[in-house]
Amino acid sequence: MADLWAQRAVVAQLGDLGAQLRLARIRAGRTQGDVALAAGISRQLLGRVEAGFNGEIRGYLAVAHALGMRVSLTDEIPLNDAELAALDLINALQPD
Repeated sequence: MADLWAQRAVVAQLGDLGAQLRLARIRAGRTQGDVALAAGISRQLLGRVEAGFNGEIRGYLAVAHALGMRVSLTDEIPLNDAELAALDLINALQPD
């Protein structure tokens, strides 16, 4: 079960990162084509990065660099017992 939660956490984090990069691109007034060219990736790959659907961190880093940003890491805050119990309940209610 821990592996399942870890996988879901990765998917969620990539989605969050993609959304932040998309917002930064829009705020900068840049198109997907412009940023993709600057990042050295295809526009299609940029779309997947912004949607959080690309599992390769290299694409995210290239897009961040093209937008004049950098990716940094922070410590994860451990869940308390109540939060862990809630996650267990959610997991138990999920269809297989």
